[in-house]
Amino acid sequence: MFRFTIFFRSHGFRYSTLSSTIDANRKPNLLIDYLMDSLQFSKQDAIAISTKLRYLTSNPPLIPISQIVSSVPKILTCKPNKTLEPKIRVFQELGLSGSDLATLIRRNPEILYFGLHTSIIPGLQLLRNIFGNDEKVTKFINNSRRLSFTINFMGRISTNVSLLQDFGLLNDRIVMFILVNPDRVLVNPELLENRLSYVEENLGISRESSAFIHAVGAVLWHSDSEIEKKRQMFRSFGWSDSDIALLFMNQPYCLTMSEANMRNKLNFYMKDLGYTPSYLMTRHSFFTYSLDKRVIPRNTMLKILREKKLVSSDKPSLISIATYTESKFLEFLRGFEDDLPCLRKIYLDSVKSVS
Repeated sequence: MFRFTIFFRSHGFRYSTLSSTIDANRKPNLLIDYLMDSLQFSKQDAIAISTKLRYLTSNPPLIPISQIVSSVPKILTCKPNKTLEPKIRVFQELGLSGSDLATLIRRNPEILYFGLHTSIIPGLQLLRNIFGNDEKVTKFINNSRRLSFTINFMGRISTNVSLLQDFGLLNDRIVMFILVNPDRVLVNPELLENRLSYVEENLGISRESSAFIHAVGAVLWHSDSEIEKKRQMFRSFGWSDSDIALLFMNQPYCLTMSEANMRNKLNFYMKDLGYTPSYLMTRHSFFTYSLDKRVIPRNTMLKILREKKLVSSDKPSLISIATYTESKFLEFLRGFEDDLPCLRKIYLDSVKSVS
């Protein structure tokens, strides 16, 4: 356990103050109590460990320590110089900071038991070959919910990357596809191959299109029947299959929306506002915005301004002000304060009411 303590001290797991209101003489006792009550150390061992921990933190890594010890109790017996330090150094040299390293170990404590030269280094080299530089490898690791260096894990990554390459996708698109959601590269290769073909053959999105890889990511965890229900919903609002294909190509996000969300947006845009499929296809960002928190409140403000004849009947358009950032839209409303002093408050209250 002393080696475990030294390990955390020597690799960036530093401690600052527990609280500005806690007396410094009380801090060691708090740690001792935690080690005894939560980690079941004896009082003698807890005192010895707390003596070696020179620093305490306002959000102490006691929870990570507890999780790591609970997940891999044998880590307490690891030799810091021969077993732990060389492996930690490899990840540090890769570019992982202390906090990133803590997260990595907490999520995947078993990585400290993989062989350095037989698993970890070859695995990291495979990732370097895929991503091209350490910065992207680090991003992949930080974005991954789980990371392993087993033959099966790395083999799955290698197989799926080869599958994407064989399908004709450029490497920069493959890298983007993986970095956005690393779990995508760990799916069953048969599922990935099926989704690649589905996007091209059923949705009509060419593999040469920049939207292709986004569409694959969108349908990866959705069944054919789920997607068909969404397509049928668009048809019920008067969309043709070519309209739907063009929308999905321009905005693959539509494939991930729930049916209720999609129906609400189609009802509002087409029935309430009278927009046509051809209009919405060229303004597909409408489908990415929240109705309740963004589009409807801003549309209400636009209606007020038009009723007061403070703006024309067609400018600015709803799509224009929907694209504004929140700060830019508030600045837009500020320009009408002389005529409507309460306009910004009405808007903010309406957004707050649905938050």
